[in-house]
Amino acid sequence: MRTDQPNPLFVDPSVDAPMQATLPVTSRETEILIVCGLAKTYACNSYMNKVCFCVAEGHALSLLQKCTTTTSLREARQLHALILTTSTVFNPQSPFVYNNILSMYARCGSLTDSHLVFDKMPRRTIVSYNALLAAYSRASSNHAISALGLYIQMETKGLMPSSMTFTSLLQASSLLQHWWFGSSLHAKGFKLGLNDICVQTSLLNMYSTCGDLSSADLVFGEMVDRDDVAWNSLIVGYLKNNKTKEGFWLFIAMMRVGFVPTQYTYCMVLNACSHLKDYRSGTLIHAHVIVRNVPLDLHLQNALVDMYCNVGNTRTAYKIFRRMEYPDLVSWNSMIAGYSENEDGEKAMNLFVQLREMCFPKPDDYTYASIISATGAFPSSSYGKSLHAEVIKMGFERSIFVGSTLVSMYFQNHESEAAQQVFHSISVKDVILWTEMITGYSKTTDGIRAIRCFSEMVHESHEVDDYVLSGVFSACADIALLRQALKLHISYFPKFQTQI
Repeated sequence: MRTDQPNPLFVDPSVDAPMQATLPVTSRETEILIVCGLAKTYACNSYMNKVCFCVAEGHALSLLQKCTTTTSLREARQLHALILTTSTVFNPQSPFVYNNILSMYARCGSLTDSHLVFDKMPRRTIVSYNALLAAYSRASSNHAISALGLYIQMETKGLMPSSMTFTSLLQASSLLQHWWFGSSLHAKGFKLGLNDICVQTSLLNMYSTCGDLSSADLVFGEMVDRDDVAWNSLIVGYLKNNKTKEGFWLFIAMMRVGFVPTQYTYCMVLNACSHLKDYRSGTLIHAHVIVRNVPLDLHLQNALVDMYCNVGNTRTAYKIFRRMEYPDLVSWNSMIAGYSENEDGEKAMNLFVQLREMCFPKPDDYTYASIISATGAFPSSSYGKSLHAEVIKMGFERSIFVGSTLVSMYFQNHESEAAQQVFHSISVKDVILWTEMITGYSKTTDGIRAIRCFSEMVHESHEVDDYVLSGVFSACADIALLRQALKLHISYFPKFQTQI
């Protein structure tokens, strides 16, 4: 979503301008304010002082200008009540007042109040619809559905959509990942000649979110004036759709033509380097961040920690971690997981102990999964069983993340019965948990249970990959199970049957 476009929640005073007049506050109006509990005196608080001063000076329009800056729902309702008490100042038929109140409630996060104001409007304009559409498209996917319904209502009223209309609707399509509706908007916008940079960037975001990168490329190629928002949208689209290398090269091309990445783009590209375990590119991007003097917010610091941990440089990762003023749980989890993946269980445990002693943040199931994995190679009596007890106490015993690491830890310590108990305690199982059970039985040379577990996994329609099959075949190495291995080979490799 573009950040430099006109804010749809700010209603232009030039549209549907009200009948302007100036009236001082009368004693009767002051009495109304006192009865409403909105102003016991002019000095009741700084906020009401300012509002009362505006009305007292006769600047009625200042009330509406206040609507464009208020972010507190309580103050919004006070302003609404104050405007109602001075209704003689405004033309009651003009949508201008309603549009500003509607936008004010939307900005304060109360879409219910926004819609109530919208429903009570005597006359609605395209500005009214755009204000509510923008509010819905920036909320959740449930509200995005309401945005689509509102657009249909707008069309039945015969109102012509504007660029802002399409920008909001495309954002709603992105939230819903509704490719068909988004592409229909693309066709209609093209027909109406609505192809400014705001609409084009919203199209980029919609197609990328829906996974249609070929259409996103076409939109990007047709853009005459590409700005940094357009470049960032396409790069993020590639990275989100696992086109890591393509997104990385586009990032380089963006910098070559002189555009500056945003902090979010740096985070996404660092995550790509982490995924590819590309140490050289990751350090170059870190150097670029330092040279450009890019502000290191928490998200960017977390991305750097995660990248350095994944490429094996936990020393640099820890230096960045220690410089964080207020590390969050993501920071702690990344560092603990980094030590775990680089087989430094002692440092992982020391860090976990520090985290546990803090009032905030508190460890979550991902934290416990990381620390159990880090200590899995140690005897279960040393750390594993006490961590398992703590997991139960914290209520994470049904977590798939924790369950997988517990199963792996118990199998490493040849405690298959304990692993089986953990496995059966988890109601919803994923492929990783099934794989841990199969490979665990295979490593303990319990081929019959491994095959039985594999059969149950297939029966529940889980996807079978090469890693699972290798575990099953390893379990079938016992001479008594060669016939079972042959059946499995024929089932998953049909070409092998013709060669027998």
